[in-house]
Amino acid sequence: SSSSSSSYVDEKTLIPLNERKATFDSTREELKRWQTWAKEKITKSKGAFSSFDGGNKDSGQQSHHHRHHHHDTTNNDPVDEQSLVTELEWLLEDVVANEGKSDNISMRMNFDQLTALWNKRIDDRYPIQYLTKSSQFRTVSLYVAPGVLIPRPETELLIDFAYQHVKIYGKNEHLKELPWLDLGTGSGAIACALATELKDMFSKTNPGVYATDFSKEALEIAKINVERLRLNDTVSLLHGSWFDALREHNGIKFAGIVSNPPYIPSDVAANLQPEVGRHEPMSALDGRGELGMGDLDVICEFSHEYLAPGGFLALETHGGEQALRVWEKLWKTNLYEDVRVRSDYAGVERFVTARLIDAKKVHRFSNTSFKD
Repeated sequence: SSSSSSSYVDEKTLIPLNERKATFDSTREELKRWQTWAKEKITKSKGAFSSFDGGNKDSGQQSHHHRHHHHDTTNNDPVDEQSLVTELEWLLEDVVANEGKSDNISMRMNFDQLTALWNKRIDDRYPIQYLTKSSQFRTVSLYVAPGVLIPRPETELLIDFAYQHVKIYGKNEHLKELPWLDLGTGSGAIACALATELKDMFSKTNPGVYATDFSKEALEIAKINVERLRLNDTVSLLHGSWFDALREHNGIKFAGIVSNPPYIPSDVAANLQPEVGRHEPMSALDGRGELGMGDLDVICEFSHEYLAPGGFLALETHGGEQALRVWEKLWKTNLYEDVRVRSDYAGVERFVTARLIDAKKVHRFSNTSFKD
């Protein structure tokens, strides 16, 4: 089905489609004709899509193709006809460089490339973000490729939680000085968003954000984003599995740790919709261990050793029972306060946030309060 699709774009290009130079001239008329063909292609393949998915929207990955968060999560088939039509509109917004109503247009791809791209999207269920090499996350536009998970809209909430925390607690001098940590950074989405949105709250000497990943391929993609977004001075990339990546940084402490680790239970990971299961890196999805908790367990077990007193922890989970397990694990350490399960846009209890207790405060409190 995709013999021609190697031509859809120069595989070596490291630039998101919407940032490329527009080198092809065409007309709105011709674009309309192509769009009609592309819509017919959606309608013809509709049957194949729904039987393929079995209505499976598990894993919290259903909002895969959405650019913004006003999405309908009630629909059982994540790749319904309407969402493909919307994807097509976004694609053309990225392809056409000039605004306005002029009949002549400049395009960032020619029609042969566009056709090959759309065939690959529909016939191979290949994610549109990998085809356009781009994904939007908060205020940053990211380069993405098959070596990394495509950032999901719900994950953006982790940045909201971090921001709210910093507004309330970030005035403490010792926290202003300290870096943040993004564990399992993938494309660099969380690290780049934190660096962009928290920078005004860091002190001048703050090293910024450390971002780790076990996958060298992911770190190469993250590096492209750090450089594209000119964050070289604020984001440091480290290779290694979870906290092992910090082995050179003895005794380092963080003002906050944020992570969207692999958390899908293995039996669920085996049945993901094709866009996800066939094309995204399984190592970034499958949480292994009982209930998909393999990686979350490690993060829950060691985070307190790396957080400064009063430091913030925010984790994304598979939701439901898994979120409760994470909540319970953190609560039972007696090291955290304000341990909370928090919902995503669809009302799924997907996140757990907590603050490491400031032992000095506790010590002062116990000295004064409990004298016999």
